[in-house]
Amino acid sequence: MFSRACPAVIIGLAALVTAGCVGPGQEKPAAAKAKPTPQTTSSAGTDGCTPDNSNQSIPHTAPRQVHWERFQGVAVPFSPSVGPLVVQGDIARCYEHTPRGALMAAVHISVRLDRSPQWRKILQQQVVAGGSQAAYMRTRTGGKVVPAAKAAQIAGFRIVSYTPRTAVVGTVSRDPVRGGRTARTTTVKWDGDWKLALTSEGSTGSVPKAVDSTSGYVFWGGF
Repeated sequence: MFSRACPAVIIGLAALVTAGCVGPGQEKPAAAKAKPTPQTTSSAGTDGCTPDNSNQSIPHTAPRQVHWERFQGVAVPFSPSVGPLVVQGDIARCYEHTPRGALMAAVHISVRLDRSPQWRKILQQQVVAGGSQAAYMRTRTGGKVVPAAKAAQIAGFRIVSYTPRTAVVGTVSRDPVRGGRTARTTTVKWDGDWKLALTSEGSTGSVPKAVDSTSGYVFWGGF
């Protein structure tokens, strides 16, 4: 995330736990397997983007078989079943049409939009169209991206609300510079895939607020 739009950085971003660790309330992970690699392709619609959308339950434990990778300093999650199943440049797409898919999309799109040099392409392809795009462009163009070493990392999540059309994802993140944790919400909408819905001010999520604990959140993170 860039400092002008959100000083605490996105929490749609990652920390604390590796996929092989088990924290309070987490599912016990399956036996270790080779790290899956998302497809890289340029042929939309012919790239095997066929996720299983059958699990419509709201997750109250961390998604299983998830591994984390750094994107511009922020750890983001990958699942071989939930998504993103296709990565092309800095665009990560093809998510389950489920609460878990909404969670993954909210994290990836918001982090990538706020930190990628290709943010205009992400804005065009993975953000809900509307006047907020212009507001985001003005802020993004004039702001500076927070250095990787100072970027906030996700530490937990909760699904605030979910319908097949709109999902509101809450995330809590730790600040490696100031210490402490902040929480905010990110909204995604379904349009053939999950797309990020900017706030009316043109931000990728609500203004981060300091929180004293992670109570109410599922413990989840990568670094």
